[in-house]
Amino acid sequence: MRISIDSCVFIQGLGQGEPNAFRLLTLIGPDLVLIIPRLIAQEVTRNLVTPEQVRLFYRLFHESAFAFIVDEPVPAELVAKYVDLGLRQKADAFIGAFAEWMESRYLISDNRHFLRELSTSAFSVLDTNAFLQRWDNDSL
Repeated sequence: MRISIDSCVFIQGLGQGEPNAFRLLTLIGPDLVLIIPRLIAQEVTRNLVTPEQVRLFYRLFHESAFAFIVDEPVPAELVAKYVDLGLRQKADAFIGAFAEWMESRYLISDNRHFLRELSTSAFSVLDTNAFLQRWDNDSL
């Protein structure tokens, strides 16, 4: 299964010691493939506090054959679609468009704009705890 993770979840797991967010990152593997845009990687590294946290973040992508940072531009028509759905153009619409473009099954985020305001059939938006509950119950 392919997922995308929003920057807030990485920051919680690596920078703020949130156990469920960190646990989610440990699940990345053959059954749970992670794919994010470079924009999220930049936001995460800007918001982590220590060099060790930044190293942990990049080690996830360097050491795993199942985690990817994509540098390709997201199709503009998909970004426009998510702006029309009510997301902010600069970041949220881009991330929503990216998740659809990469065919992610889930976008995992604690961002209220995604959780409350986004309605799309392209992927599901869950917060970390809801995703882990489904994962643990094999109900994904």
